[in-house]
Order: sequence, then C-alpha cells, then structure tokens
Amino acid sequence: MGEDEEEDYMSDAFIQQDVRPGLPMVRRVREAIQKEEKQKEANEKNKQKSVKEEEHERREAVLRSALGNENRGFALLQKMGYKSGQALGKSGEGIVEPIPLNIKTGRSGLGHDEFKKRKAEEKLESYRQKLHMKKKANEQAADQFRTRFKTKQEERKMEGDLRRSQRACQQLDMQKMLKIYLQTALETVLQTTTKVFLKKRILDEHVYSS
Repeated sequence: MGEDEEEDYMSDAFIQQDVRPGLPMVRRVREAIQKEEKQKEANEKNKQKSVKEEEHERREAVLRSALGNENRGFALLQKMGYKSGQALGKSGEGIVEPIPLNIKTGRSGLGHDEFKKRKAEEKLESYRQKLHMKKKANEQAADQFRTRFKTKQEERKMEGDLRRSQRACQQLDMQKMLKIYLQTALETVLQTTTKVFLKKRILDEHVYSS
C-alpha cells in the first residue's frame, strides 16, 4: 500500500488496530498528526512545478553563470586582450559586471511601474505634508495652551494682589475709625471733666462767700 493511498477500513490492518476504550487519546492524536504530515510530504514530492517556475529557475541559472567562449561578444573581447574579471576600457575605468537584465513579467504596459512609483512618491509626500501640518497644529495648540495658562496665572496673581490690597485698606480704615473714635471719646471725657471741675469750683466759691 502506498503512502498517498487511503487506508481500506475493511482490511486486516485496520481491523487489527487497537481500538480498545483504554487507548490514550494523546496517542490517537499523535498518530493522526503523523499521518497528515506524511500525506503532505507525499503531496510535495509529487507536486509538479509550473511552467513559469521552471522558466524562472532556468533564467536565474543562466544569469548566475559566467559568459563562456561560445558567446560571440565575449569571444571578441578576448581577441582584443580582455581577460575575465577585468574592467572594460583602455585603462580599466569601465564596469566589471554586466549591465543587469530587467525582465518584465507582468501584463502592465510600458511606463506603468514608473507611474506607480510616481504615485507612491506623491502619496508619501502628501503623508509627510499631513504629518508636518499636524505637527505644526500641535505646536500651535501647545503655544496657545501655554499662553492661556500664563494668562490665568497672571490673573490669579492680580486677584491675590487685589484681595491683599482690599484687606490692607480695610485694616487702615478700621485703624482710622478707631483713632477717630478714641479721639472723640477723649474729647468727650475732657469736656465732661472740665464741666464737673467748673461746677465744683462755682459751688466752692459760693460756700466761701456765704
């Protein structure tokens, strides 16, 4: 029986399997996983490569291999004194490696890649501008917040100074009123004392004269 063939559930191999209720569940799960892995391996081995994959592999193998004498261009260079690994040019100032081959495999028209690249650059530039504008707006918002916070601090300081000035004025007014009250009371006492003294003096003179 092959690995990729399904098991015959009526065969002796299946009937002889240990299916007692006491068989651990872990063992059953392990056997199922191993069977699935073997099936995957068999499928991978039997899987055939597509035409595109084969073409790509052949192309990469050719590009990786160095030019030989069977290449006419390379043969002409060798006749003119060129050796493998040297740079082109009379004084060796040219390139060493061949110009890379850019193979177009898609169905898009010529210039489509450049168009996509330009669109991507425009999108990136637009994203950068948005980030710049957002950063500028955040900086402006931060400046406005700092200005408002500073203004509130100044207003609170002015309110505190105003309250202290009001308390000082009230204290001065109280002191002034107290001073006036004391002065008035003192004058009243002096007047009363003077009147009593005069009355007593008048009575004394009247007593002496009689």
